[in-house]
Parts: sequence; structure tokens; C-alpha cells
Amino acid sequence: MNELKDWSTPEQLPAELDKLSGDLISFLHEAARCQKTLETLLAVTDDFIYIKDINHKFLYASDAFAQLTNHLTWRELVGKDDFDIFPADHASVYYTHERPVLEEGKSLTQHEEPYYDKQGNLRWVTSTKNPVFDENNNVIGLIGISKDITDLKQQREQINYLASHDDLTGLHNRRAFFELGELLLSNAAREQKQVSLIYLDLDKFKDINDTKGHAFGDQVLKTFAEHIYRCGRESDLVARLGGDEFVLLMASDTRGPDPALNLVERLQQPAGSMNIQTCECSVGISYTCSHYNLQTLLHQADIAMYQAKKTRQDTPCIAEDADA
Repeated sequence: MNELKDWSTPEQLPAELDKLSGDLISFLHEAARCQKTLETLLAVTDDFIYIKDINHKFLYASDAFAQLTNHLTWRELVGKDDFDIFPADHASVYYTHERPVLEEGKSLTQHEEPYYDKQGNLRWVTSTKNPVFDENNNVIGLIGISKDITDLKQQREQINYLASHDDLTGLHNRRAFFELGELLLSNAAREQKQVSLIYLDLDKFKDINDTKGHAFGDQVLKTFAEHIYRCGRESDLVARLGGDEFVLLMASDTRGPDPALNLVERLQQPAGSMNIQTCECSVGISYTCSHYNLQTLLHQADIAMYQAKKTRQDTPCIAEDADA
């Protein structure tokens, strides 16, 4: 415990006051230097940095953050909260994320949050928000740093898209077909629905490539893929297995008209500048109501498709032992 100074001796008083005055001046200079350093940092960084009090009110912010929110300087933000400057849906997200920081002293690390730029475009940041404590270890506010990751997020989404989609047609690729197909079969088994697998092959596609060129052949594949997708339902799984082979997997009730045959009828309608007759498309169909095995369904539909190709029939060939 600090002892009380004895200033009863008059000659000691000026010396003590001079020392206290010097300490106070040094402290104020250091505080001013720290504040200047903070304001310089907030002025030059491109990241969104902000300091809030316990009531979510802004105390400081970087110039980048102030400009984002249409303020000339960070000082115009002081005393405002997110609901004063952001759309309510985004402000609610920020408020919800910050409650554990301010109420429980927990840190929020690398959390993705949305925002709109000045042009109204949706963008994303990754935010880290840490509590600020007083000398008694009570939370008195938070400091947050949010960094724009929109480009990185778009690149990541593009990579994920390319990993699961055919880059020519935009349909699911073979890998995604088996992953999503197993989920469709699992749901169908639980709901006791019938599953149909339609296997389509453009028989003379090689001749198209040889006589009209690969660019024209690519356009045929793209047009045919769009036609299949439009003829299917939103719940159907459509994929390009490779080359000129396509599949469509669907689940349906066993009552009423056969949705697989109805879909094939729709496919036989013109698709832009081409139709499946001009491409001589062979179709094989397999069904199951009890044995929900994707590999078996695909194998049986493949056999049925080649049977249709072999006999050159205009109607789809249906696997006889689809539920064997």
C-alpha cells in the first residue's frame, strides 16, 4: 500500500509538485502518442477495424469502415450501433454474433459475415472479435477486425463447383452423381418411393464430331444437356457421366402415370435446333421399389440402353430384372 506523502515541510512541497506535474505531462504525452498511433493505423488500413462499448456502440473505427458506411470520418460513427448504419437483417447477424463476446467474454474467430458495398453488391468478410476487459476483468467492449474475402470465397465456390459439375454442360459430373444419388436413394427408401434411372446415349455422336467438327459437337452436347434438365423436375438428379452419356435419377410415387416414360416423351420433343431423333438417342430405364442400390440400377439401365441401341428401337428399353 502506498504511503501518504508528508508535505508538512514547506520546502518539500514544490519538489513533489514538480515531480507529479512531470509525471502527468509524460503520461499525457504517451497517451497522445498512443492515440495518434491508433488513429494512423485506422487511417491507413484497408481492413474494417472497429472498437465498440458494452452496448454495441462504436467508439473508434478505421477510415475504410467509415467510408463503407457512408461516413466522412470515424468520428461520425461514435455513439451509433449496427442498426443505425446497416440493413436490419445484417445488423441482426452482427448483433447475434457479438453477444457472446460482450456478455460472456468469448472471442469470435474467423467467422464469415455478409455486407453490402457502396454499389449494393453482396460481399463477405471474415471477422475476428475479441472482448476488452477493465482492470477488474469485466468486459467493457470489443475490438473487431473484418477482412474482405469475397474474391477468395468466390474462388473457393468455383473450385467446389468445378469439382462436382461437368465444365461443358454444367450438369453434375460422375462423382457428384454417385454422391447425390446415394442421398436420393436413401430418402426414397425411407419414404418407400419408387426410383427410376434413365440412361441416355447419343448413338451417332462420333459421326457428328467427324463430319461437323468438335465445336458443333460440343454445342450438341450442351443443347441436349439443357433439354434433359428442362424436361426433368427440380427434385431429379441429372448428370453427364462422360462423353455422350447422360443419366437422370428420379424418385416418385408408384401410383399414377410412369414419370420416367413421361419424361422420355418430353425429351422426344424438339430441343432448339436439334432433337433426340436426329441424334438417334438410345434410352434404357431401370426401376426399384425395394433394392435401393445405385450401382445395380445404373448397371441395369446401361444394359437396357445398349439393348435399345442394338435393336435400334425408338422407344426406351426397360430393364426386366430391375428389382431382382
